[in-house]
Amino acid sequence: MNAHKPLKRILFPLLLGCIALVSSCSQNGSRPLVVLHPHDDAPADTRGYTSVFLAGTIDMGSAVDWQAEAAELFKAKEGSYILFNPRQDEWHPERDGEMDYQVNWELEHLECADYILMNLLPGSLSPISLMELGIYARSRKLFVVCTSGFTRYDNVRITCARYSIPLFSTLEEVIEAIAK
Repeated sequence: MNAHKPLKRILFPLLLGCIALVSSCSQNGSRPLVVLHPHDDAPADTRGYTSVFLAGTIDMGSAVDWQAEAAELFKAKEGSYILFNPRQDEWHPERDGEMDYQVNWELEHLECADYILMNLLPGSLSPISLMELGIYARSRKLFVVCTSGFTRYDNVRITCARYSIPLFSTLEEVIEAIAK
């Protein structure tokens, strides 16, 4: 009987881990959603995940946190997603090297993402997002949300049409398209 105690000490925690994994997988039919911000560590194994960069309006943190809404919408979808979210809760551009780190983090993750979801909010100028639209217009991985309330809507609409970039009116529509 004592010979089984070490086995129980090994198997019981493994069983609990499996139960937790099954529980988290049942939330969206697969592995849990991972949201990475600058300075976060990526999971060791990202095989099987679809990566999405959340580009678009931030306005130095003053814009609505649409990225949190996008995460909730992706969480409800089938599949496993890693969202690269450039928005930082504590953004301190005056820190030595922080601006270089942020811009390089964004460029690196824009390049490696499977998809770029760009959300341009009404009333915003979003100059960096427009630059990213130009850089990735030919990438075939860009999906844009933009309505006529966006300051440069016609420029975005025409550019999307020219380069066959899918253009959507809502976050729900674009996430549905990416999830397919």
